[in-house]
Amino acid sequence: MRVLSFIALAGVAVPVACRLVGWEAGPLAIVLALMPWVTLAAAVPLILAALSRAWWLVGASAGIAALCVSWVVPLYIAESAPSAGGELTVASINMTFGRADADAVVRLVDSGDVDVLSAQEVTPEIVEALVDAGLEELLPYSEVAAEPGVTGTGMWSRSPLSDAESLEGFTGPTSRDGYASRAVRASIDVAGEAVTVLAVHPAAPGLFDHTGWDASMTSLVDHLDEHSGPIMVVGDFNTTRDHRAFRDIESLGYVDAADQAGAGFAPTFPEGRGLFAVAAIDHALVRDAPLTAVEVRTEPVHGADHRALVVTYVAP
Repeated sequence: MRVLSFIALAGVAVPVACRLVGWEAGPLAIVLALMPWVTLAAAVPLILAALSRAWWLVGASAGIAALCVSWVVPLYIAESAPSAGGELTVASINMTFGRADADAVVRLVDSGDVDVLSAQEVTPEIVEALVDAGLEELLPYSEVAAEPGVTGTGMWSRSPLSDAESLEGFTGPTSRDGYASRAVRASIDVAGEAVTVLAVHPAAPGLFDHTGWDASMTSLVDHLDEHSGPIMVVGDFNTTRDHRAFRDIESLGYVDAADQAGAGFAPTFPEGRGLFAVAAIDHALVRDAPLTAVEVRTEPVHGADHRALVVTYVAP
């Protein structure tokens, strides 16, 4: 029993140590996306150690479990929100090579009273399908950089967009795991204040080679650091709150909606490839904006391999 406890403890300790120091080499980047599940797994060595009465293993297991819990608990503690004010509902949907069901997307926008939609992997074909399905009747203002494959990005809004533009995206030297997705930026009026909305889709990590991912996230962090004024960043970040780059963004003062709303762990990927989604890589963040997230939910969209992220903000 003690041997099993030690093996289980070692299995948990490795990702915990890597998360602690920000070491994400090779497959560890994928493992760190699953840290909430590691938190659950941390109970295994603790139970085994207690059953075998190996008290030093109990202490070590308890310490690691407590550290894991300390990383997760903030997700379940909501910030105080204005008691009254207007609402702004924002959604992010990865269109999955443009294969998402356009009618399902429009139904989600309609039923959820979505005011701003950020979409990734937007192809010319899915834009045409969304128009045919009636998206522009609900969200008549848009800035779309549609491209074949995974690099297109779009933003649709219920209210007018100002200073709307598409950007080259956030990337650096490409590799077999890297790509240069477009980004879209515009301003919307929130409680009489202009708030920049940035729709993003950084590169994903590869199993072993993270060149594109590292360059993409570094470029995004630098851009967000340089931005001044109220801003919201929405999209498929290909990054969880347990990755170093996402924590770098939070250190700049950006607040994740799930954290702000106390919504807990809300995984969005992969949808439809197994029993359930396991990683929370889609996010909405704000900084210096008159917005407080009060509700975060995820919704399946037929044809998409991400669950849609839907966030309700309250403005004073």
